[in-house]
Amino acid sequence: MHAELVTPLSEVITRRDALDFSDVFRDLVAHGVSDVHMMMSGSDGRLRLEARVDGKKQLVHEYEGVEAKKIITLLKTRAKMATDVNKVPEDGSYALPIDGFPYRARAVRLPLFDGGEHLVFRLPQTGRLRTLDELGFTAKNLTATKELLDIPGGMTLFAGPTGEGKSTTSQSSLMYLRDQDNGVIITLEDPVERVMPGVSQMEVQEEVEGAGFGDMMRFLVRSDANVLFVGEIRDRATATAAVEIAKSGRRVIATIHATDNVSAFLRLISMVDDTPLSVLESVNGVVSQRLVPRLIPGTNRFSGRYPIHEVTANSDELTDALIESTSRTHIRSAAAATSTTFKETVAELVSDGITTLEEVRKVVRNV
Repeated sequence: MHAELVTPLSEVITRRDALDFSDVFRDLVAHGVSDVHMMMSGSDGRLRLEARVDGKKQLVHEYEGVEAKKIITLLKTRAKMATDVNKVPEDGSYALPIDGFPYRARAVRLPLFDGGEHLVFRLPQTGRLRTLDELGFTAKNLTATKELLDIPGGMTLFAGPTGEGKSTTSQSSLMYLRDQDNGVIITLEDPVERVMPGVSQMEVQEEVEGAGFGDMMRFLVRSDANVLFVGEIRDRATATAAVEIAKSGRRVIATIHATDNVSAFLRLISMVDDTPLSVLESVNGVVSQRLVPRLIPGTNRFSGRYPIHEVTANSDELTDALIESTSRTHIRSAAAATSTTFKETVAELVSDGITTLEEVRKVVRNV
């Protein structure tokens, strides 16, 4: 349980003016906030600052009038977005140096129907990165995950929706490999969310010609990396390049948006310019993750979140089933021999009093 979460963010985050707003973001980072939502109403000019921590959104402060306009204009300027009224969504990048590191907060601007706008900032994560052993894996899932990572070449995918902790688990996996002295580790991230000592971290900048995911992946083929981390497989060029590197015998760790392991396999196949068999020959397995509310011992209250996982190692039977793709039932049956499931993980955590089935079912179905 985080002590800082006992008190609402509205009471612990100092209210600042437009010129000092970067300090608000730094304060939010220090309190474990993952995303910031700035919602400017077109009807009354009111600006709401809301922050997501442990998966839940809280109102932090409200602004209005000239103050609200100054804040929103300065934020857009610093994020390299148009400052006039724009009907088209935009991506941006907000420089947010913390502890001497040049972090960036990825930003998105969404125009609203009433003439207002909604800005979303993805904040970096700081502090000590926990090891795989400290992340909350069940013993069976931890062993299965390490067995995938220990394979000397090929790709391990970490799957899940946005905000479910897959980046943190991927980074802990890189530290696990680093501590085994697995040579040169290079990452490609958008943006760099956490500094990892001993790792060469590259930051994607899609707005710069030649510095997008697909562009930079081409150079990593010749980088002499032992381990490559792809922050997100998001398009055909990135997926194809990641598979090619994995097929060359390098270890590749990557995240992908998918609801479960079967969906992750199928999504990767659909994104790569290659035959399904060739794609699957490069994939060692998938680790899917969700975060569920953590029960405070001895109470009916919840604080923080706890991970649940399902881990699937690839096999000849699973590869054949994925290529045939007759039905998900058929694919899951083929995966059963080399897979753990969310259901068995949840059963163990509920039995240990870490969470409840009712809360888990709000996050993941069929458990």
